[in-house]
Amino acid sequence: MTGPRIVLAPDSFKGSASALEIAHALGEGLQTALPHARLTLAPMADGGEGTLDCVAAAFEGRWAQVGVHAIHGAPVDARWYLTDDGRAIIESAEVLGLPLVQASADAPTLHARGSAALGALIAAVLDEGVHELYIGLGGSACNDAGLGLLIALGATAHDAGGNPVEPTMDGLLALDTLDLSGLDPRLAQTTIHVLCDVDNPLLGAGGASRVYGPQKGLTDADIDAVEHAFAHMAACSSARALTEKPGSGAAGGLGFALALLGGDLQPGANTLMDMTGLRDALAAADLVITGEGRSDTQTLSGKLPLAIARAAAPTPTVLLSGAIADDAVDALAERFAGCFTLVERAGSADAALAQPLHWVRHAAAEIGRDAEALIAAATR
Repeated sequence: MTGPRIVLAPDSFKGSASALEIAHALGEGLQTALPHARLTLAPMADGGEGTLDCVAAAFEGRWAQVGVHAIHGAPVDARWYLTDDGRAIIESAEVLGLPLVQASADAPTLHARGSAALGALIAAVLDEGVHELYIGLGGSACNDAGLGLLIALGATAHDAGGNPVEPTMDGLLALDTLDLSGLDPRLAQTTIHVLCDVDNPLLGAGGASRVYGPQKGLTDADIDAVEHAFAHMAACSSARALTEKPGSGAAGGLGFALALLGGDLQPGANTLMDMTGLRDALAAADLVITGEGRSDTQTLSGKLPLAIARAAAPTPTVLLSGAIADDAVDALAERFAGCFTLVERAGSADAALAQPLHWVRHAAAEIGRDAEALIAAATR
């Protein structure tokens, strides 16, 4: 007897479990209800946390690390990965991730944070002779449109009085002139692929500051000033057109800065699906299960679960999340064959966070019991 072919392609549940841990827990839970199911474990990422692990699982290569003064004001040993065919993969969350700030009592405020640590990491990787670079964007704690990154890579920036500005959001707000002529010359000899976790532009109602700024600590009073500073930075660099590119608003505007360096902005989830061969597995599946720590309206802006569902169609895709925001329930229900949360099963967010893998197994068993109906509904 053969069972359904099910692909397990979750993102990490940030702060709780890695994508690989979630995929294994899903498989264990499914097997209790569907012992004959043919499972394909494919832990995934969209450019944010977990991107390095996703690529390392798919390509032979070696891990490396470099000491960097990270966004929370302390040194870290930042990981990166070099494939055997010479491609380097960097994850911005290693040095700019919001969890670094959340775990540090002495972390600077949003105004005093910037993206210089990513610039330092890029420079260190270039020191290894790399000429093709993949940079995953997502989960950042900065909102400086990449000004800090550019300064770290050789750009100079001054205020109206001719004084150098800090590589932070406050520096961005004081910016008068930006000179890119001193950028590291190795950048021009490097192919840069930018894996964006969202498709937002830099400016406007759907831009970096208005959509993601509040969750990083940007107040309503700050938003107009930051938006103006973003636009001024684009004018200084004669790059207004780049502010409209999908993904230029990713990671607090880092997508824009990397596009200034010649980087090709790509949907991170789609690129990683292509790199890892996931699309072939999806095409052969009867059911797909994906997931993330929290689903909300931002999930519909190019996050991994939506990309998986689109790539798998017409095969039904189930979404398992730690929690789902109330204002996103209806929209997500239209995109997925079923939506399940750990919080509903655990009874509270605290209980779900205390034992995430236990509740993933519990939910997976439930999905397994419903699998036949989920598959049948999609073929009607």
